[in-house]
Amino acid sequence: MKNHFFIAYAGNKRNECEEIYKELHDKIDDIKTIVEPFCGTSAVSFYISKLHPLKYKYILNDNDKFLIESYETFRDDDKLKKFIEKLNIKCKELTKETYNTIIKEDTLEAWFIKHKIYSIRPGLFKLDYKHKDLKFLLDTPIINFLRTENIEFSNIDGIELIKKYKDDNEALIILDPPYLELCNDFYNSSDTNVYEYLYYNKIVEMNCKIILILNDSWIIKLLFIESIKKTYCKLYQPNKRRVNHLIISNFNIIE
Repeated sequence: MKNHFFIAYAGNKRNECEEIYKELHDKIDDIKTIVEPFCGTSAVSFYISKLHPLKYKYILNDNDKFLIESYETFRDDDKLKKFIEKLNIKCKELTKETYNTIIKEDTLEAWFIKHKIYSIRPGLFKLDYKHKDLKFLLDTPIINFLRTENIEFSNIDGIELIKKYKDDNEALIILDPPYLELCNDFYNSSDTNVYEYLYYNKIVEMNCKIILILNDSWIIKLLFIESIKKTYCKLYQPNKRRVNHLIISNFNIIE
């Protein structure tokens, strides 16, 4: 599907939702709460809500405070319009020098500009940037999801959310943590890495339903050897690199 989100975002699963949902569609009739401890763009929740509007409560969490603040902003029409006005003022005469100054600010506007206006990677100013009225953000597809569904946002350590819902048999945890090969310490504020937590707390022993979407690697296979359900190929844009991802769940174990 086309990008449902208001910025480009690393790890966006929008093109993988259909593949992921194939493992979910006949398993979630008895689910009441969908939990994303590392929500990012919440692509899977967004996809599910389009197929099953107003059916579930969504708990969306991320350790990035500005990501959660942006969700709250886009959820409220007045807040969003005021936010767009501020962005238009900052971006109208944007130069490389002013851009580099703005993105150092600890504000939602700076966070958004850094992620929205870039070339190759966030933080590198787009040399051919020409200002376009940001009112087009009012048409962002995810807005309807944010304003119509029953959603609770939080900005806490994702592991704490797993602990809260792991024994809730009416909860589905969609777990899309940072990949093991990358530095993922910044995704939590505790001394425990999410993979370390899952090593000591096996998903097959959890009463909730849980699905993980992870990159295919030997160490991931060792960690979740009993629960791997499917392998699929993901094409990364724009470098056209193909990698395999794993869908891992405890569905067949707990039913």
